[in-house]
Amino acid sequence: MIPIAESRGVTICAQDECFLSFTNSPYYAHRRLASVDVYPRRGVNVAYSPVQGKVLEASKLKLIDDYIIAIQTENTGVCVKLLHVKPEVKVGERVSPGDVIGRLVWSPFFDFWTDPHVHIEVRPADDWLRAKGGYTLDPKPLIEKLGGSYPTPRTFRVEEALSQYVLLTPDSPIPHFTTPLTFTSDGITFVMEGGLPHYGHGALWTGRAKQRNRALKDVKESFEIDFVQSGYLHFTCSSEKIVVKGNMYRGIGLYLNDPHIKLIPRRPGEGTLKVGDEISREEILPFMNKYPE
Repeated sequence: MIPIAESRGVTICAQDECFLSFTNSPYYAHRRLASVDVYPRRGVNVAYSPVQGKVLEASKLKLIDDYIIAIQTENTGVCVKLLHVKPEVKVGERVSPGDVIGRLVWSPFFDFWTDPHVHIEVRPADDWLRAKGGYTLDPKPLIEKLGGSYPTPRTFRVEEALSQYVLLTPDSPIPHFTTPLTFTSDGITFVMEGGLPHYGHGALWTGRAKQRNRALKDVKESFEIDFVQSGYLHFTCSSEKIVVKGNMYRGIGLYLNDPHIKLIPRRPGEGTLKVGDEISREEILPFMNKYPE
């Protein structure tokens, strides 16, 4: 387990091979840097505790087929809320990072292209249920893993073509904790993350925060940046048409530490891409064309 974020004295951890997303969601907390989704490798459904503490709640949500786990941390005024995990722990049980706490479930909150994952928030210890009210996360532990220059893939190959999405592999390998879509401004590489453009917002990540003043100015002229914290820059975006091989797609999914791009059809099963097809960067995300390379 490795640290990926901090808040109110709580360190959130995840397995080294997991995919991570702070913004790839339409929900409120993901627009405020107040939650992170941890995705295991595709096909895995085991969920692990991201923190140290004692289980306060482990139950099914009312009126919806989903579950909540709340863990009291060493900071007694704070708890960690987990969603989308069917509990295999009980109230009063102590857990540590890496302990198995349950199995991932398909949630009614998910879109058809969403893979199973754990939703994580740090919250007041007496307020673990509401959708709003989570504390802002500091992703410094993750940002510290970024740095240097990254390759900018120009073409992508269809690795898997499923009904709910298509997985694209870049023509060059990418470093850990990045995504296949990056761009460089003033010598600083920015990593793009999020569900674009369908969720209307995303994030740029850079590990060279102290050297990015001029690069930040250039980025702000191109993106609608509305929130900056260290090497995390949140932006909003408008809808753009994504047309690949004559078919229109809803958008793409980018997850930190995932070497693939998820290409999402407008409806399940729509599209004609086949394994082995090649796609250009310009086809995948048209509005990237006007930004620095």
